[in-house]
Amino acid sequence: MSDRLLRDLGDLARSEAEAEEARFDNRWDRLAAGTLTAEEEAELKALAESSPEAHEMYEAFRPLGADFQARVVSAIQAEQARDTPPPLPPPLPDPLPPVLPFFPRAVRRVEVWLGTAAAVAAGVFFTIQMMAPLQPLPGYELAIAVQSEYRGAAPQTAAPGSPITLTVRPDTVVKGAVETQDFLSCAPGDLRPWQLKSSSNHGVLTLKGTLDRGTPTGSCEIWIVVFRPGKAPSDFPAEWREGRRAGNADWRAVHAQLDVRVPP
Repeated sequence: MSDRLLRDLGDLARSEAEAEEARFDNRWDRLAAGTLTAEEEAELKALAESSPEAHEMYEAFRPLGADFQARVVSAIQAEQARDTPPPLPPPLPDPLPPVLPFFPRAVRRVEVWLGTAAAVAAGVFFTIQMMAPLQPLPGYELAIAVQSEYRGAAPQTAAPGSPITLTVRPDTVVKGAVETQDFLSCAPGDLRPWQLKSSSNHGVLTLKGTLDRGTPTGSCEIWIVVFRPGKAPSDFPAEWREGRRAGNADWRAVHAQLDVRVPP
């Protein structure tokens, strides 16, 4: 390999290294922002005259100037005053400076893209969660607490007019909302609606109400139907009379005995 060829290759390598170093010089950003000192601006002008690539970078980052900004502001103000489609902006200097790659700007674009991708992924995740089918309802157990006038009476002994609290607890954790229908049976074949106030805590339902003063004495049954919203049985008393009382994936029925007595 000749000495001349080696010198040419060396000159080419130095030229590319200088161009790469110039591309990442932070003075280009400060030139665009108009914050260079007079000495730094003179250095960049000298650098721009040293090579075609440095000249292109100088033209790309050089501020467009107050005259150009004044023309843009004037055009915007005229459009607002006339309330008509704005005129075309004044032409940019010809030829247009080439768009040069610059590492900090590329990083900012990647950050914006990643943020958008994360937001889209979160939206897809929550959409999938909302569209996922709910699991079948589990079995339930019913506990009764009565404020009775009897002394030493069992918790399931009540008198007409007694306040009653019911706790309906699922066998396993239930995800999603549930509602209830409440019934009381104090005679064979007779099942009547009973209005109770309901609250929920982690899937455990608490129902409160008062036993009607006209409730007959004797052995009664409380029936609670737990169901998904919009999935209640169309006629639970009919289901009950026909012996279909267990429920299905969308609703479950649970019951407990209640002894009703008149205080002495």
